[in-house]
Formats: sequence, structure tokens, C-alpha cells
Amino acid sequence: MDFSGNQDFHKVYLAVRCQCGTAGLLSVEVAMEKTLPEVQTAMPSLLENLQTKVRMFRSMSCEMHGKMRQGRL
Repeated sequence: MDFSGNQDFHKVYLAVRCQCGTAGLLSVEVAMEKTLPEVQTAMPSLLENLQTKVRMFRSMSCEMHGKMRQGRL
């Protein structure tokens, strides 16, 4: 599925879940024009950004996740 609407990127989607049942959708997008060596060079930064987003999601309370599910954020 293409959630971003940008056709010029390769996209990978990952889910992070909480014990309360809330799931967050994370993504990595890489421009199609990038070469494999360019992507390999950028990979540590891409992974670090994903790990930061996972930590942010997991640091939220289940109450906050509930508000997200209800669209109250």
C-alpha cells in the first residue's frame, strides 16, 4: 500500500505495538534515484531514526495511545 502518495520513493512500512493493543505505523522512504551504495551509507541513520520513533511510541502511556486511537490527539 502506498500511504504517502509519492511514487518516486521505495517505501518500507513497519508496525510497533503496545500491550494495550495500539499499533503505530512507521516507514522508511528512499528516493528511487539513490544507488545501492548511497542507501548502504545512509542505512545507519535510517535505522537510528526508526529506533527513535519506536522509543517515542513506547514511551507514551496507554492512555495516550487510547487518545490516538480515538483521534483526540
